[in-house]
Amino acid sequence: MLAKRAEPSVHNVHVPCKPGFFHKRCELLHMLPLVPILREIFDLFVWGNESECIALTDVLDCLRSMGMDPSQDWLLAKMEEFVYRERNPLAGGTMPKRVNFELVLTLYCCLASSPETNGTASREEMLKSLRLYDKGKSGKLAYAFLRKLLMTMGNDCLTESEVFHSLNSCSDPAGNVYYEKLVDQMFMRDMNAEEKLHQSKIYLQAVGRNAMDMDMSKRDDFIDALRHADPQKTGFIQPKRLLDLLNSSESQFSYDELDQLTKSMHDVAHKNLGIDYRRFLKFIMND
Repeated sequence: MLAKRAEPSVHNVHVPCKPGFFHKRCELLHMLPLVPILREIFDLFVWGNESECIALTDVLDCLRSMGMDPSQDWLLAKMEEFVYRERNPLAGGTMPKRVNFELVLTLYCCLASSPETNGTASREEMLKSLRLYDKGKSGKLAYAFLRKLLMTMGNDCLTESEVFHSLNSCSDPAGNVYYEKLVDQMFMRDMNAEEKLHQSKIYLQAVGRNAMDMDMSKRDDFIDALRHADPQKTGFIQPKRLLDLLNSSESQFSYDELDQLTKSMHDVAHKNLGIDYRRFLKFIMND
């Protein structure tokens, strides 16, 4: 099992200020103290220094390391849904081979918000199933039986070492296992689970819906460039300057295209101020 970093106390995980869509990722992670825990798990699956993405084949294990337990079929169906929504299927939309943190976090939120899709039986369901094998109602089951069960059942089977540590802590001298204690141990509540989901949703709302389908380092660079272009923090930028910033990367906007996109983003009362670049960023990250 992957070693988990110590999580902040449930009393110290509140959001210190309101994150917005004009914050860079590093700023959002600083404001949302539980999201970096998920980011660290994601980073364990990143190979090399040139990419901030992980292989599609590692997404299932990544989600399981985050405490979820989706099935392969659920993941493929969800990925196909994203591909269909984000890319025109008639234009040849294909499944990506690598995915970014924002897409994995979106999947995490889907699972955490809907326990019925998370592949993991509830504590009560597991106890009910085990009690069927406890004919004498002793509260104990054979070590060998539970060992086989834990190593062969479900989407996330335990290893020999994990089974040994789990069962030995709940066994009596005769080799029988107090299965209620075992289930309690397996279902130790993540006291930060609800807040972790809440902060993850805030993060995704701040970066925008299109975040899961783009190079997010370019978004951060664009925010830096906009801040540098507006040292007085007016919130506005002239169209020509905005066009230069956009086309300094791989984007190729014409003046007419930019004009069509930003017609509603000019301050009516102060026409000379230019384009409201915060509204522009929100638009391109969500449209």
